[in-house]
Amino acid sequence: MKKMQVQINPYLEFMNSILLTSRYNEMTEAYIGYGLMTTEVNDYTSGIKQLFAKYSNAPIYPFIEELIPNGFSFGRPVEMMLCVKDKDFALKYEPSQLCIEYCGGRTKINELLGILKGFAHETNYFTYFEKAKEYYAPFIKKAEEIVNQYPYTSILEAEYGVEQNAYYYILSGLMNGNYGISFAVENKTGKDLYSVFATGDFSISPAILFHEYSHPFINPLTEKYEKLVRKYESAHELLTKYKLPGFLSGYGDWLECVNEHFVRSMVIHLLKKCSLQETAEEMLEYDLQKGYRYIPLILERYKYYDENRNIFKNFDMLYPELLKVFEDNCE
Repeated sequence: MKKMQVQINPYLEFMNSILLTSRYNEMTEAYIGYGLMTTEVNDYTSGIKQLFAKYSNAPIYPFIEELIPNGFSFGRPVEMMLCVKDKDFALKYEPSQLCIEYCGGRTKINELLGILKGFAHETNYFTYFEKAKEYYAPFIKKAEEIVNQYPYTSILEAEYGVEQNAYYYILSGLMNGNYGISFAVENKTGKDLYSVFATGDFSISPAILFHEYSHPFINPLTEKYEKLVRKYESAHELLTKYKLPGFLSGYGDWLECVNEHFVRSMVIHLLKKCSLQETAEEMLEYDLQKGYRYIPLILERYKYYDENRNIFKNFDMLYPELLKVFEDNCE
């Protein structure tokens, strides 16, 4: 069984430290309703702000602020930094086309990496990163306890019918939110899966683990079947009246809405398989309240999928049939 590798990533932590000390929260709050970085005050966040205070006029800040309106927010800074392999800010993975576009193109990415390299040297950040390791020690211990509770990688690969190359469980207490990202690996059929988790109790849990690791299995199928997915887009208008004011997750567009429905339903499905019935019911109640009204119907189809694996060898084979759920009236 592949083991989930619990880590903190120095390049992601460096970027998050820059975003924390920039106008990123102010700028993202203006168009999504909340800031994407933590507002928590502790020794670690205070130390970062103290370290970076004398560099407030550094070129990295206006450069990133220029990228934000183009889409450099949410998972894009995360993906970009997970691509980095060393202190020279060389890349070990190819960023997705969406990430390249939202970063402003390859020329902008190369510029960004060069500025980051210089700023890391100027601030001596990677020496400071040793303090981050001390701060994260109890969170890493807790995360390792969670990942050792169940054979998560085996459960995921059995359910989706796909083997992956590696699983990385990344912690960062500087962000609001969690992210699941995957990268193709040269000469490998499976991908490297990265899930990035905040450090709150809700984030470091089996439910959020299943959520973030399900995205790299499900999202590529939504892209693969995009033309078919769009046939059911009329359901999006029906769902919008259930959306809570100020709650934007899953409602950015129809593709995102489909991904969130399928992922959140799978979380509940897999929690039940782990005999975490109470947590599954809590997640169902939470997701219904957030407007994901098709989840009960999707859960019925997941049950049918499990009972008919002789027909559906993997989730890819189920996916076109699963989309038909959006023909039904969720009311």
